[in-house]
Amino acid sequence: MFALSYGLLGLASGPLLVLTAFSITRREPVCWPLVSWPAKTTSLAASLFLGSSLTYVALVAPRSAEPLAWLLIVGTVLALVDWTCHLLPHKVVGALFLGGLALISAEAFSQRDFEPLLRAGVASVTVFVAGLVLYQRFAAELGFGDVTLATALALYLGWCGWMYVVLGLTVGLLLVWVVMRVLLMAKRVGRHDPVALGPALLSGAVYVMLQA
Repeated sequence: MFALSYGLLGLASGPLLVLTAFSITRREPVCWPLVSWPAKTTSLAASLFLGSSLTYVALVAPRSAEPLAWLLIVGTVLALVDWTCHLLPHKVVGALFLGGLALISAEAFSQRDFEPLLRAGVASVTVFVAGLVLYQRFAAELGFGDVTLATALALYLGWCGWMYVVLGLTVGLLLVWVVMRVLLMAKRVGRHDPVALGPALLSGAVYVMLQA
């Protein structure tokens, strides 16, 4: 029943998430006329993806199901927007961070174990400071939205452990490299064209958290 409820949540949230992403990319208010036929196809794909993903999360990682579900739901919006227009809106990244913080804090209070919460906070601050340094050095290749997203993901990964922070971000960067190589070989982008980091960073974090 637990897994079924998560699956239904994923199926139901798909169209709303795609509508939100289209509203952000087009800078228009949320309204159903935004959803053209291609968007309806994307909505169906998002529903199937989230339905199956949340069911899998509930079955494989029930103790981490709530933070992972929030990461997948908000992360889907961020991935769609970043892939479409290379933008990671601070409001959406903030929702990802604050929602994760609330869920992790609730878990800490219910278990009366605050070490994972403290570790998550320190991890996010550490990644933010390191990201700022890299942003100052590589501002042309690294957007500030990528820094804030990595900070939010470090909160989730830090909750699992320091090893997961390193692995999650490393896997995400490796995925970026693989995607870039594939796009270059297919001649879809040039060597100096921007590539969205968000989808790969999100995928890496989710994959590593599922191993925790």
